Parts: sequence; structure tokens; C-alpha cells
Amino acid sequence: MATKNSINNISSPIASTAVTVDPGAAGDSYIQLNINTGAEFRFGVDDTDDSFRIAQGSALGTTDTFVMSDAGERTMPLQPAFLAYLPSDDNNRTGAGGAYIIGTNVALTEVYDQNSDFNTNGTFTAPQIGRYLLYGSVKVDGITAAMVSGASLFITSNRHYWAGWRDAGAMRTPADAGSWFIETIADMDAADTATFNILLGGDADTVDILGQATDPITYFCGYLIV
Repeated sequence: MATKNSINNISSPIASTAVTVDPGAAGDSYIQLNINTGAEFRFGVDDTDDSFRIAQGSALGTTDTFVMSDAGERTMPLQPAFLAYLPSDDNNRTGAGGAYIIGTNVALTEVYDQNSDFNTNGTFTAPQIGRYLLYGSVKVDGITAAMVSGASLFITSNRHYWAGWRDAGAMRTPADAGSWFIETIADMDAADTATFNILLGGDADTVDILGQATDPITYFCGYLIV
């Protein structure tokens, strides 16, 4: 194993740029990091758009983990992030007090699923340990006066997060509708799951969870923060 590797510029005076990597012609300018001859990461400038990139493997522009444009905008193409919504009404869901997972009977439509960690049945699976921002919004129709409780919640492998716990029958609109919102930063381990749920209690009658094909009105989204 090599140790104490160094690159020196011994000219006097020392140049303001100690090391310059330049292909001398058209092409990417990069440094590649290998372990036991296997390419692990490559970082440098992609000649196609002059962006700075960090990529897995031995090529820029294929499996990039970090991209900064020549204007300074930065993205992380593999960072977990998702947004999915209910594309049509999910009718006749129970109001008898059980938590119902959004996406159980009517599959959610993905707007994006960066890193492919979301299932359209409503389940997000954390690819690694971290802090995840989760947000959910749900609109419900058919609330009765007897539904004396209502809440939205995230159910994760580690714990439950509750929001909007109130008398659903008392807060419903004249059209017997209501909305719930929830947001949290959840601690999740690798392979932990998270679902977005609605709970209505006090009446055995059912409600309709409202969806729309074009604009999300019931949806679930999130991303890895740190």
C-alpha cells in the first residue's frame, strides 16, 4: 500500500497554481481515484458543458453524484428525492378509526423519484441512514358529523408522527370536506420505510380521498437532507 504520496511544485517562487490538469486537447479534465486498480470515483470538468462533476466509476456524465455548472448551480443527481400524488379519487375508505395508507388501493403517480426509493403503493424506503424531510397533504370528502376525530400521520420504522388531530365533523366544510397537512424531519436508518396516512374516527361510514389527474391535491413527497 502506497503511503505518504505527494505532489510538489518546487519552482521558485511557487506558482499560484501548484498542479494543473489539462488534457491539452478537447476532452474531459479529471482526476480518477482507484482502489486496487478498480475505478471508484472520477472528478473533474466535463468538456460537454464545462461543468464540474464527481462521478462514480471511470467516466464523467454517467453516474454523477455531484454536478456544478460553469455558472455555479449545484445538483446531486443521486440524492434521494420523490413526489407522488393520487391521480383519481380513492372512494369508500373507512372512517372507523383505522390509519389508512395513501396509495393502498389507488396507486400514486410519481412526478419524480430520484434514486428510485419510492413505491407507488405509498411506501418510501430510505437507502441509507440520515435525516429525511417528509411532507404530506390529503383532501377528504364525505366527512360526517359523527367523525369526532381526524389526523394525518407518517408511520416510519422508528416512530409515528402525528399532525392535525381535531374533531373532523366539527371542522368540515359545508360540502363535508376537509384537508390535513403534515411535515417532519424524520430520523431513518437504511431500509427503514415511511408511509403517509389519514385517520378518521367515531363513525363506521366511509369517506372519499380526493385525487386529480393533473394537479396534485393529495400527495406525498420528501428528500434526504443530511
